[in-house]
Amino acid sequence: MKETRESPPGVFARKKTIRVLHRGPREALSYLKFKLFMVDGPLAGREYVIEHEKIRVGSAPDNDLVIDHDTVSRYHFEIQATATGHRIRDLNSTNGIELDGCRVMDAYLHSGAQLSIGELSMMFKPLQERVEIPLSAQTYFGQVLGHSAGMRAMFHLAERVAPHDTTLLLTGETGTGKGLLAESIHEQSPRCEHPLVVVDCATIPNHLMESELFGHVKGSFTGATNSRRGAFMAAQGGTVFLDEIGELPAALQVKLLRVLESRQIKPVGGTAPLEVDVRIIAATNRNLKHEIESRRFRQDLYFRLNGFELSIPPLRERHDDIPRLARAFLKELAPDNQRQFTAEAMHLLQRHDWPGNVRELRNVIERVVHLVDETTIESTSLLSISLSQGSNGNGKGHAKNGTHNLPIHEAKEQFEKDYLINLLHRHGNNVSAAARAAQVHRQSLHRLLRKHQVRSATPPVNN
Repeated sequence: MKETRESPPGVFARKKTIRVLHRGPREALSYLKFKLFMVDGPLAGREYVIEHEKIRVGSAPDNDLVIDHDTVSRYHFEIQATATGHRIRDLNSTNGIELDGCRVMDAYLHSGAQLSIGELSMMFKPLQERVEIPLSAQTYFGQVLGHSAGMRAMFHLAERVAPHDTTLLLTGETGTGKGLLAESIHEQSPRCEHPLVVVDCATIPNHLMESELFGHVKGSFTGATNSRRGAFMAAQGGTVFLDEIGELPAALQVKLLRVLESRQIKPVGGTAPLEVDVRIIAATNRNLKHEIESRRFRQDLYFRLNGFELSIPPLRERHDDIPRLARAFLKELAPDNQRQFTAEAMHLLQRHDWPGNVRELRNVIERVVHLVDETTIESTSLLSISLSQGSNGNGKGHAKNGTHNLPIHEAKEQFEKDYLINLLHRHGNNVSAAARAAQVHRQSLHRLLRKHQVRSATPPVNN
């Protein structure tokens, strides 16, 4: 991103914002650069040239474009290049966004669009220059599927870095498939004949984490009746995958940094360091730059882990991948049945935002396999299955309570709330246990509970 102080550019004929170009045997994702020209306020006259497919704007220092002003929220809005134009989305900012004088939450921008955020005004201008990102010729990488341009761009990077020992940081929302990507990278690396050892930093108690990573010697603490190898020694010659690295306690962040620097570990209670030969892949659904700013994550550890970053797009940004994923899950879960979705059913799947991403989609297909007997899967069956999950578990749910007569967005909201209520009830109001059963991170579950104002004392939904 470049900053200049030129006057606003003239208007030119609109071009398709993002497209796939053919360069001989290879393809590339191509999108237009754009400018944001500040027309009012203390930054008037400044112009920012944006060269990224997607940027986030706000006052926090980890934004792609930082605008330090009292009326700008820490994370105010994002702009993303799409096939139909540049799309702006409010990130729940305090003062909101006005587009040509109208308050918007989500909209497409036209050349010369006037944006107001707080006390600042700016003009949006697409440029004639394009940025090109190489795409993989494959629509899969190992076990990860995706023929959308965003996924194939990520596959291209994964193909380049998998054969090397580069430390990798995998980022993306919960349920996007970071664990599967790590496994696929290991399988396509020279270390594939050696173990891949997974450490879930979000589920291991803090007092056991050091032993889990580095092992311990007999008698080093109460209950240590035998010596134990940790993940690093167990993965010797292979790969250690540190899932949810943002959850690692501060004290262990220091020790992990030393391991990354020296390639030596010291077991709990041990005196002599041990040499380790492993590749390290870390993953997180958190914004580690924000965690650094909040002093919950060490900046030096972040730079050590982020030798190369692979970011998996959320499913809502790649709806074109949903049909292939849905059919693949259907074949995996019911290999002997010749089932298929109607066009309406597939369209329903593609319209959903999938807050749980690919994991949520797989869960829906699994419910279809177990609860729908018909060979042809209709949209009504999908809606019924999703709504029944919000019942007390007997598969009836709100079909009797008139939810089918609601608009689909209201039905989805009602289903989600009822599902959360019954999920907590089934697990004795234990949020951690409920999160494990729902296959989401507990912090994601907390956010959903707050969104729907569901408390642990809320009674379950009855038929």
